[in-house]
Amino acid sequence: MADVQRMATLYHLYGSYSQVARELHISRNTVKKYLRQLSEVRDGIRTEILPESRTIHQPRRIVTDDIIDQIHTLLESNEDRPRKQRMNGRQIHHHIVQSGHQISYTTTKRIIQDWKHDQKSREVFILQSPEPGYRAEFDWGEVTLNIQGVWTRVYLAVMVLTDSLYRFARIYRKESQQEVIDCHIQFFNEICGLPEIVFYDNLLAVFDYHRKIFQNSFIRFAVHYGFSYDVCNIRSPHEKGTDEESVGYIRSQAFSERNSFESFTEAQDWLIESLHQINQKQVYRRELPPKEGLVREQEKMKPLPTLEYSNYFTRSAKISKYSLVVFEGNYYSVPDTFRPRSITLKIFVDRIDLTDGIAIIASHQRLYGKSNYSLDITHYLKTFEKKPGALRHSKVLGQLHEKVQYLYKDYYLDSPLEFIEILKLIQTTSAEGLIYAIDHLAENGIVPGYDTLRLFLFQNLNPMIEPLEIVDPVIVAEPDLTIYDHIMRCEA
Repeated sequence: MADVQRMATLYHLYGSYSQVARELHISRNTVKKYLRQLSEVRDGIRTEILPESRTIHQPRRIVTDDIIDQIHTLLESNEDRPRKQRMNGRQIHHHIVQSGHQISYTTTKRIIQDWKHDQKSREVFILQSPEPGYRAEFDWGEVTLNIQGVWTRVYLAVMVLTDSLYRFARIYRKESQQEVIDCHIQFFNEICGLPEIVFYDNLLAVFDYHRKIFQNSFIRFAVHYGFSYDVCNIRSPHEKGTDEESVGYIRSQAFSERNSFESFTEAQDWLIESLHQINQKQVYRRELPPKEGLVREQEKMKPLPTLEYSNYFTRSAKISKYSLVVFEGNYYSVPDTFRPRSITLKIFVDRIDLTDGIAIIASHQRLYGKSNYSLDITHYLKTFEKKPGALRHSKVLGQLHEKVQYLYKDYYLDSPLEFIEILKLIQTTSAEGLIYAIDHLAENGIVPGYDTLRLFLFQNLNPMIEPLEIVDPVIVAEPDLTIYDHIMRCEA
């Protein structure tokens, strides 16, 4: 009745059935019908707008018990057939129609769905209570972070001990098998032991669900450390529920209040500090905080292997005319003194070593993304000596620290060879040492030239004077000087 009064109010306001219908999201004919009945009640033609008892006249159903029994019989016979040879809904509907019954396909589908719902067995979960030090779990999650003003998706690798609920996590740029293994190694080193078994979800880096076999490279890693491994069934994450909850919990606790960082390393350090706080708090259904519960688990764990696992893979790369090699669309510099045209790359999670046989030619921080450059200016010093004019607009100069760039632009723009001599100091010391020397000389009003920089870097301006310490002091008797008077008298 309140809705009819609302219709009347809006109609008085707008004077349009269509406008009232749009306002109330109903049909225009419905508005017109009830306003007409309201008017008839006011005029005494009708006694009520809405009858107190309405009888719904429903047509006779076409679906009979015989039809339902036939559909159920076909569905039951389906259970005994191979999965790919069972009758589908359209075939069942066609069979019923051919037997002389009139029924729609939609009704047939509804009967099939009702039967499946009634026949479906109820799945029961079994509570688990693993013994201390027996089981750990691994899983991936995703986190979106603001790194240097750019929103970036990173991957959160999480491991947890199910008895103490001790949680461990690291963020990565990728989620390949190499990152999985790296997370395991760091986790084992942090807990100073090995659980008996590690459990996984549907993780291709560990298990190939199509061929139903574990990945050979992962098996080699597990054998090296000596732990067992297992996976839950497809679409059954509840079999590994502890870690499923840990991913969301760590992501919320670590990155809900803060998600902007100046570097990837800063974000990693923040996560580690957050985990330190998490593992000190009391948790649900655990007698001890995770940090203390870990101590109990460590007593039951296996010891770590004596040899480290080499978590890297190799690729062959050809050196370009720009003394660069390419890996995953990113560029890494090679010393211009190296002559062979092909070298081997050892790819780790966080770095890439450029090798020639067993010798390491250079090492770079691993880059992610595309078309990025990792350039070391010491790799090009021989070339710059021959082509000093190329220094001014070189890409490698732009990757130096801004203080070194300012030194070049302020004092050596027209004398690049002198600046190249300064850059050679990086080879014998370090880039950080050169920057420190530039700052120190500038604070004292000294122009940072090659000689002054070299003097600062290689000479100790304030030498330490070691104190003279006499362990066993010698006691000397006071001399008798009268003997000299006697000698003088004799000579006289």
